[in-house]
Amino acid sequence: MVVALTTSGQTTREEMLAHPQLAAGVYLPYPTTVPAETPMPRGYRPFYVSHYGRHGSRYLVYDTDYSRVKDALDQAATEGLLSPVGVSVKERVDSVWELARGRAGELAPLGFKQHHDIATRLYRACREAFSSTAHITAVSTVRMRCAHSMFAFVNALKEQNRRLDISMESAARYMPFLSYNTPEASHFNRDDGPWAKPVADFKAEMTQPERLMNLLFIDADRAKNIVTPDDLMWWLYWVAVDLPNLPTDITLLDIFTTEELFDLWQVFNYEFYTRNSCNPLNEGLFTDSAKSLLANILSTADEYIANGETGATLRFGHDSTIIPLAGLLHFPGCDGRETNPRDLYKTYADWRVSPMASNVQLRFYRNKSREIIVKFLLNEHEVSIPCKTNIYPYYHWKDAREALQHILDTPSKNYKP
Repeated sequence: MVVALTTSGQTTREEMLAHPQLAAGVYLPYPTTVPAETPMPRGYRPFYVSHYGRHGSRYLVYDTDYSRVKDALDQAATEGLLSPVGVSVKERVDSVWELARGRAGELAPLGFKQHHDIATRLYRACREAFSSTAHITAVSTVRMRCAHSMFAFVNALKEQNRRLDISMESAARYMPFLSYNTPEASHFNRDDGPWAKPVADFKAEMTQPERLMNLLFIDADRAKNIVTPDDLMWWLYWVAVDLPNLPTDITLLDIFTTEELFDLWQVFNYEFYTRNSCNPLNEGLFTDSAKSLLANILSTADEYIANGETGATLRFGHDSTIIPLAGLLHFPGCDGRETNPRDLYKTYADWRVSPMASNVQLRFYRNKSREIIVKFLLNEHEVSIPCKTNIYPYYHWKDAREALQHILDTPSKNYKP
């Protein structure tokens, strides 16, 4: 990863074209380096961490995401339609299929490492919160990739302190805050929901498969009898952008131009923004859906503070939760209000918000007078919330708690930071 995963929402066309791997969007692997932290104010020590983490790098969700590409290229090969490049692509897709077959949706080895490394850095930054007597809980959604991410995270903490006692559970009872959409949000996201036509129109405009078809086939017109060009372009895109997450050196990004990758990513970015974040089209339905998670964050923090405990609350889920949570908290670059899909990339980039293993952390600190401050981090970058502070990136908890409660109590469509 050669581009810093900054929290600024500003993205330039030149940045995207210079770094085509960013076209992976939410499939982008987590960065291997993170910035240095601002030192704690004098006299304060960490005592509690509230964490929500997306699962790490994974295989595509369905076996058919791979097999449909393989089947189309197999048929084209049988009919003698593949160009030399097409033959090369088929060989690569065959190898990818052998690697991925039967592992659909599962955590890749890189995903385990990402959570191991995040947990190790967290422990070293907040060592006092992970004392041998700390109260630490970990819960995940019912998806195995999330449970495996939790296992990797917890095992890393225990590597640092073998005496830690950490409960772990993956159960449906936690889904109402780990992965939740209100009925209204689910209705919006139905196949024929209000999101569908704007996204479909933008997708039709930005999908230009003619060059790719001519690259792969010696007779692109005949190949259309096997597969729809738009479909093949998108199928290859999904496999290509996810490959850096897998244990292989195979790449398919080279069959696309940087302009094509940029255009396809813009569609991907727009759909994620519309169906998970702050597009005015959805009237705050998705950030409102994240309020159950914010309520859980506040209530568990209140309990730790009231009981004078040290420890951590660790939660593991999906991009479809961390994206609206970041928008709800109004982290920079996560809460835009852009309606024009062609301009969205300038202020909102999904890869900045939720790459693989993305995470939101609230780190709590107190002094001998029992005064409490808190710091917010997105992907281990210090970020701001709509609350005044004289010690940024730290906030006095009483002020931050009040600001977060106001967010919780106000319909997202009416909230003005």
